[in-house]
Amino acid sequence: MTKLFDLIKKYEKYGDFTHYLVTNEMLNNVEKRLQTKIPLKYREFLKEFGHGGIGGIEILGVGKNGTMLFEDKTIQYRAYGLPQELIVIENCDEWVYCINSHNGKIAIWDRSAMGYSDAYEDFYSYLSDRVNDVLENR
Repeated sequence: MTKLFDLIKKYEKYGDFTHYLVTNEMLNNVEKRLQTKIPLKYREFLKEFGHGGIGGIEILGVGKNGTMLFEDKTIQYRAYGLPQELIVIENCDEWVYCINSHNGKIAIWDRSAMGYSDAYEDFYSYLSDRVNDVLENR
């Protein structure tokens, strides 16, 4: 985690992340509303960065005004059939990246296919891959 977060901070520009002060209480309240757990690695990202990304990546999190953007998107997509165990973390238009609250894996959910498939073993492998793609294409 530390190396990955340090890499992000190295290339971060002003405004890339909200850096909203996220507390355990805030995240626990979201868990109650979503009726699912937020995996630890994603919780750590939320507490460190809030919301945002580098190089055009936008990882959903907590907005500058404290809005739980990932919660809002998850509720929105649940209306289209998103399974209860998935939490939306990135919207890629045709599909969404989600974190599975049961096992911490990152899945791609496509509402037209009404299903999901695992894409990454955990949040850090997803985040590392996304960040390194951006850095390699600079």
